[in-house]
Amino acid sequence: MTNNFERCPTCWTPLTTETVDGLWRPFCPTCKSIVSMGPKLVAAAFVGDANGLLLVRRSYGVEKGLWAPPGGYVEQGEVVEEAARREAYEETGIEVTIKNLVGLYSTSGRPIVLAAFSAEVIGGELHDRSPEVQEVGFFPVSNLPPLAFAKDRSIIETWVQQQGTPLQR
Repeated sequence: MTNNFERCPTCWTPLTTETVDGLWRPFCPTCKSIVSMGPKLVAAAFVGDANGLLLVRRSYGVEKGLWAPPGGYVEQGEVVEEAARREAYEETGIEVTIKNLVGLYSTSGRPIVLAAFSAEVIGGELHDRSPEVQEVGFFPVSNLPPLAFAKDRSIIETWVQQQGTPLQR
């Protein structure tokens, strides 16, 4: 586990690995600091209109070729809702306003926490020019393409339930 952190960020001593609270963690034998291996925060925008849900076909990673709502990592110091808005624009060309939080999602053993937001189109022009995506499109929620992540379908179901207006099914 120390391959991500070789030296203490406080005193620069080489780290060891200790069991702390039942988990192996990078530990500094000099200043007794525990280096936190916190999760990465991802923000996604669930954008729908009369044609269905906006999805992007991923162009990288083990999920390459599969579909997901536009989203990505929240940068340090960035507001989470702004990250969802930024990612939607970067990946699809669509400008959105964030309406509400659909939910927070995590999976045991995975270093990701997903903040899923409902969003509404306010401008922009749909495109697939981002190097992160192969295609973009709107899909009826009853006829979705192969999804990239195991929880996507249940998150989409929650999103649909939260919508005040019926979406094409």
